[in-house]
Amino acid sequence: MNRPDKPDLPPEFPGATWYDEAEIEAAVRVLRRQSPFRYYGPDCGFETDRFEADFARFIAGTPGMPWPEKSDFYVTAVNSGTGALEIALDALGVGCGDEVLVQGFMWISSISAIIRNRAIPVLVDSDDTLNMAPEAIRARVTPRTKVIMPVPMLGGCVRMDALMKEVRDINAARAAQGLPPIRVLEDCAQALGAHGQGQPGSVAPVGDEGVHRVGTFGDVGIFSLQINKNISAGEGGVLVTRDPELHRRINALHNAGYVPDANAPRYWYGDVPLGWGHGRRMSEIQSAVARVQLTKLDDIVNAMRRSHQRLEEHVRQLGMTPRARADQEYPGDTGYYCLFQLPPDGAGEAQQIARGRAVAAALDEFGLRPWFLHDFEVHVYYNIAPLVEKKPLNHQCPWACAHNSFHEQYRYERGTLPRLDAALITTVGINVPSLLTSQQEDGIRAALTYVLGGVKNPG
Repeated sequence: MNRPDKPDLPPEFPGATWYDEAEIEAAVRVLRRQSPFRYYGPDCGFETDRFEADFARFIAGTPGMPWPEKSDFYVTAVNSGTGALEIALDALGVGCGDEVLVQGFMWISSISAIIRNRAIPVLVDSDDTLNMAPEAIRARVTPRTKVIMPVPMLGGCVRMDALMKEVRDINAARAAQGLPPIRVLEDCAQALGAHGQGQPGSVAPVGDEGVHRVGTFGDVGIFSLQINKNISAGEGGVLVTRDPELHRRINALHNAGYVPDANAPRYWYGDVPLGWGHGRRMSEIQSAVARVQLTKLDDIVNAMRRSHQRLEEHVRQLGMTPRARADQEYPGDTGYYCLFQLPPDGAGEAQQIARGRAVAAALDEFGLRPWFLHDFEVHVYYNIAPLVEKKPLNHQCPWACAHNSFHEQYRYERGTLPRLDAALITTVGINVPSLLTSQQEDGIRAALTYVLGGVKNPG
């Protein structure tokens, strides 16, 4: 086959590439008011309040349908997805002596938020979605387990139906033993707009069996609006929960740590001390841009899904195995990244790693923005040196804390998660821009054919 031309592809940043005059006008509107702070200013437009209300309607909606007028969800907008994770864990009471179960394929913030709350991360192996395997949870649970954190990575959904059933079963057994329930924090930073099948609720069902947006199955869901995400305000985060008391804590902690006096509120930051605040407020400019972007989310995600489906079918025809979907009947993945497994062909580990790197390098020559997952920087547990080395915070916490001495039984080197480790050395992925034309898709397919058509055991 003759070498195809390098396709001229659009940028990979989904939300930001959809910016137009609407986002510009939204930002300028705030500047004209001279009121970029969410709580007050010369002429505050309360864009953050409006964004939170819009997001509550969106998250309560059925995918593909208009947003409902009312929502049972409470929403707090913050200044980053990392901040959202730290606030959520704090609001859930995570601290010294606690364990948080988390998968090994994530972004470093999933781990750092646990460490910053002085708790110990406990790694859980993955299934063929590359996300947390529901059947692997029970063996990792101890009386110290406080939270389980599934992470729908790169827009690919976790099997939330099976996961929530497993958590409810575990919590029923814990209740019989007099132990507190384990809570579920969904780190959906990379999956805004995705949906799955199942029944929400970590202790008892709190919704009907059916299709729900990710972030609504557990006790808290968080999202990110950083530039790589499906919609973007440059930075930003969102927390959602059904629990009014949990929302009360989140709302206080994201600000100064105070809650309003229900009968006689006086101060913008609250009146009654509840905890130590994080100062993670979202600005009015971020919120104004995010409000516009949220109205475009379905179009952005649907565009990625269509392109992803066509590219996935092509790599399958070339003999690769695409990343498994959590639910074939209700495939709610966003389509942000097309991951596929190279055929093992009896190759040894070193050969598989060499081949994965060679394939990624060849795809990079065509501008497909590929990653060989084994080398996917701090998205992989064993590539996070501060975790492997148990690098501490100030005063050596959390590792030297007397309440956390049990951490010695946990290690974070490669080999800790055998199923995930095996998948990472055979998996390569390419970005799926949200503005691909049919001609650009043809160019990507030609490049994939050229590179993958000759993939075989390098030995």
